[in-house]
Amino acid sequence: MPRVLTIPSSAPFLPTLATALLDGTLVEGFAPRADPLALAGATVFLPTRRAGRLFAEALLQASGGAVLLLPKIVPLGDVDEDALAFSEDAPVLAAPHAIAPVHRRLVLARLVAHWRDTLAKAAGREAVAAGTAATFALADALGALFDDLTTAGLTVDGLDGLVPEELDRYFRVGLDFVRIARRAFTDYLDIAGLVEPAARRDALVDAEARRLAALGSDAGPVIAAGSTGSMPATARLLAAIASLPKGAVVLPGLDQDLDAASFARITDGRDAAPDHPQYGLARLLPRLGVARGDVLSLAAPTAFGRERLMSEVMRQAETSDLWASLSDRLPSAALGTAMAGISVVEADDPRAEALAIALLLRDSLEREGETAALVTPDRDLARRVAAEMARFGVALDDSAGTPLADSPAGRLAGLLVMAAAEDLAPVPLFALLTHPLAQFGLASEADAVAALELVALRGPRPRAGIDGLRDAIAAFDREDFRGADPRRRMGEGALNRARDLVDRLDRALGPLLTLGAQRGVAPLSALVAAHRAAWVETAGPLDIDAEDAAEAALARTFETLDGAAGDGPALDLSAYADAAGALFADAMVRPRAEPHARIRILGPLEARLIHVDRMVLGALIEGSWPRIAETDPWLSRPMRGDLGLDLPERRIGLSAHDFVQGFGAAEVVLTFAAKVGGTQSVPSRFVQRLKTVAGEAEWTAARTRGARWVRAARRLDDAPAVPRATRPAPAPPLALRPRRLSVTEVETFLRDPYSIYARHVLGLIPLDPLDAAPGGAERGSALHEAIGRFTQDHPRKLPPDALEQLLEEGRRAFAPLKAFPAEHALWWARFERAAGFLVAFERERRGHLDHVVAEASGSLEIPLGGGAFRLTGRADRIEVRRDGLLNILDYKTGTAPSARQVASLSPQLPLEAAMARRGAFPDVPAMDVADLLYVELKGGAAGGEEKPIRLKDRDTMDLAETALAGLESLLMAFENEAQGYRSLAAPQWSGTFGTYDHLARVREWALSGEEGE
Repeated sequence: MPRVLTIPSSAPFLPTLATALLDGTLVEGFAPRADPLALAGATVFLPTRRAGRLFAEALLQASGGAVLLLPKIVPLGDVDEDALAFSEDAPVLAAPHAIAPVHRRLVLARLVAHWRDTLAKAAGREAVAAGTAATFALADALGALFDDLTTAGLTVDGLDGLVPEELDRYFRVGLDFVRIARRAFTDYLDIAGLVEPAARRDALVDAEARRLAALGSDAGPVIAAGSTGSMPATARLLAAIASLPKGAVVLPGLDQDLDAASFARITDGRDAAPDHPQYGLARLLPRLGVARGDVLSLAAPTAFGRERLMSEVMRQAETSDLWASLSDRLPSAALGTAMAGISVVEADDPRAEALAIALLLRDSLEREGETAALVTPDRDLARRVAAEMARFGVALDDSAGTPLADSPAGRLAGLLVMAAAEDLAPVPLFALLTHPLAQFGLASEADAVAALELVALRGPRPRAGIDGLRDAIAAFDREDFRGADPRRRMGEGALNRARDLVDRLDRALGPLLTLGAQRGVAPLSALVAAHRAAWVETAGPLDIDAEDAAEAALARTFETLDGAAGDGPALDLSAYADAAGALFADAMVRPRAEPHARIRILGPLEARLIHVDRMVLGALIEGSWPRIAETDPWLSRPMRGDLGLDLPERRIGLSAHDFVQGFGAAEVVLTFAAKVGGTQSVPSRFVQRLKTVAGEAEWTAARTRGARWVRAARRLDDAPAVPRATRPAPAPPLALRPRRLSVTEVETFLRDPYSIYARHVLGLIPLDPLDAAPGGAERGSALHEAIGRFTQDHPRKLPPDALEQLLEEGRRAFAPLKAFPAEHALWWARFERAAGFLVAFERERRGHLDHVVAEASGSLEIPLGGGAFRLTGRADRIEVRRDGLLNILDYKTGTAPSARQVASLSPQLPLEAAMARRGAFPDVPAMDVADLLYVELKGGAAGGEEKPIRLKDRDTMDLAETALAGLESLLMAFENEAQGYRSLAAPQWSGTFGTYDHLARVREWALSGEEGE
């Protein structure tokens, strides 16, 4: 009789297997404990390579540390049993070899793209989702369908007659394409000397089964353990091993408690339950030639064993009426014992769930020798937990590894092509430049990056491409910013480093940028070659034998792409950037197994075989565990059923089996988040079944045990109460206080002295955002530049074509804003209206004027006790009248202050008038000022509006002298070192915040309605 055994979920799988193998209870007549050399003649098949490494460690521990010759340990598969490898003398290991996954993805994507384009031309519109991502998604789904057909042994002819006439035409069109694509892909593989991965896998499995059957007793002890035989080929291999004279198959967690009638019903025709955790094993037993009663257990369930509990919890829905008599099969004492070690953590959201799990895992480290693991199919949760554990300085052994695209090397590869696809736009370029691996051949590139950032990346976007960066550096070098702006105080050396970095960027990204500049599709092989060359120029050579696992994986992926790109679709650079994630999707960067690791993150498959003291089953919500059944875009559910392919419920059954196996630990913690993505989640159906069977009392106790971890997570970031910040008023020494301000800064001095302190005492100049869209400042600068040049060209009389000349000046001033088409179009239309208003305004005023001085700069020295203070100003327009008086005008693209505001806290124009009386403007004679005038140029329907500054009880010069006296009084007050620079002394608008308010912690002391004085 075939030898088939099982290990209950509560017994440690690999240690139990190792002990049984050494003691002779696994294979009759084979007890290598007495003869360690005999162990080398055995072969052990395990589901994954990682499980094989851990089994070797388990054998060493079971032997008591004795010297052993290990058996041949062979992986049945890797994670999902898709990649099989067997003994080197198997004849099927010769060519043809399986096509690489990324190679197959490219070939199928090319077929899908051609089919989609053909449909679009025939229909006159897009008939199938377009775009690179959709193309690769359909290609992946097509590849999965081909795998299913190969696994089921179906040919293209089996697809005939699947689509009834009453179904939508899309299914017939799609099925026709599947037939064509299947034949075309098969022909391609024949020409290339390759085979499909599923065909190669099945050939390897069947060849190994034939080899073992032919050897018979000469095969030596052969054991297959941990597999459920979910694939037909694997089931055939297990059957061959079980039938060997010295063969044995060890099943994980076969349910030996469920009554015979219910167990038989799991696979019984129409009542079959593919979503049951025992469905795969129930189907496997007949293939192995044994009944459930013939299966022996290698270990007894432990005292806390939950096998009977979970058997009832996962009972088929059609037999759930037997829960009414549950106490006959599971007495309350046994139920209490089984539930005693179970805790339920109901977190508020995924972050709280991850933090609670991290505390659970960290707690296990406090107990000597205790081991713990998180098991979850949700990689986002796994990454969150790993990040939370990092705060405790604990690195986790994560069996799933990291997707290549999420590794440092993979991220750099993605940033390279993204920066090139966006023509070196500041944000993706800055991300590329600051990546730790991006060295560009420099010993240290930090200074060069900082210089280029300030010169070209902050503020409005430079012109696209490498030339745009060079132009930005050249424009900066021509302008005299150094010394005027602390942010830009850099010497020629810094600019040279920025130029050198741009040259290196050109060498690295030049080929990609050239392909992008073609504005059309390019061969995929050219894109891949340019992409790889960019990585090498940026970070150094790529080596498949590199010590860094991620760089080695990236090198292998590029090598595969180099060979396969000729069969892929032609893409433009933007589409290639979108496709990069899919092209790197299959590669995983996995750390080596740590046999002695006490804390792990495990995938559900691997968790079957690894025993820990505390098992955390995370992300137990619908859509995560089990996952939502994905719809096949090529075959409908009835069509798959008619073909005999697995339905989506089969995956639910596999998830259910993994869930049940997780209850083998002494302590089990179930966790889920009440809300995910801001919406209410639904607890997993498995959790809801357990809640029903456990009863309200036991479930409440489990929730109570878990609640303390939720409370601990909430309190982890608690901190002692901190006294509320008070309104700051720093008082620096007199020697550090500013001795020079402009008239526009006086308003800031009056309203918010702290801003003057931050800018002029601390020297803090805010940086522009990266890739900042132009705002009011850029519009105002362009408008002032255009008006200033026009006025300087015509200080006395206007030309006949004044409007045309003003518009021409505007075109030159607004030219840099053409990089932002939407803003330029809006602002230019406003400027045209404002220009019409200005010309009419000028013609009306020029008759009373001698001449006009535009952009008049001047300064006035104010004597103080501790030394002179210099007040500077730059008047937009000073009019010299024929009657010996002056007018001072200021252009505003926003709202001008009112007369009362000018008289109190906005004294710019009165101070300019006081300066003009004293001859502070070299190009303007010292005269009194008759009128102060704001000219709003918003570019509305009227184009502009005059706003004269007039007060009933005060003339202009009285207003000017009062403003100057007030400034002198203010300056004298700050000559006292006890006088601090108070934050928001007289803010203009309540609730708005300025450039330095975060430093003054305004939100802490102002928003509560109290000022914390």
